[in-house]
Amino acid sequence: MTTIRIEGAAELIARLTRIEQMQRVKASIRQAAVFLERKVKEYPTESHRPNWMLHGNSAKAQRMRRGFFYHLNHGDITVPYKRTQNISKKWTTATENSGWRAVVGNTASYARLVQDSAKQTSYHRHTGWITTRQVELLYGRQAINMVERALKSEVENG
Repeated sequence: MTTIRIEGAAELIARLTRIEQMQRVKASIRQAAVFLERKVKEYPTESHRPNWMLHGNSAKAQRMRRGFFYHLNHGDITVPYKRTQNISKKWTTATENSGWRAVVGNTASYARLVQDSAKQTSYHRHTGWITTRQVELLYGRQAINMVERALKSEVENG
């Protein structure tokens, strides 16, 4: 009987097992999501300007003025506006699918009016609030590069 002995088989199997688990890649997916979350959380520079939508005699302007004074009288808002950072605190990152997917989201009920590309109000656009789409366009490639580097490192270094 002939025997074939393979040197280093145990090390090779251990390396393949580590590659199969892709822990570096999964960690980089989470890190890329946290990176994007930090970018979307950034507040624009403070902008004190009159709200042009409150001026004029149109039905919309009158309705907005009524709403403004209602909320002012009920203590919901203050003049001048005081930044609470609440929208920033409500951004979250979660992983799904055993770490293969990361989701960045905001639980504030009004977040879509401030930072959603399709629903953002013109006032928030004019005052410099970044949208989720802008974050994707400006920083998405960096996030992808983070994951690609981890994948390359995982395969090369096992």
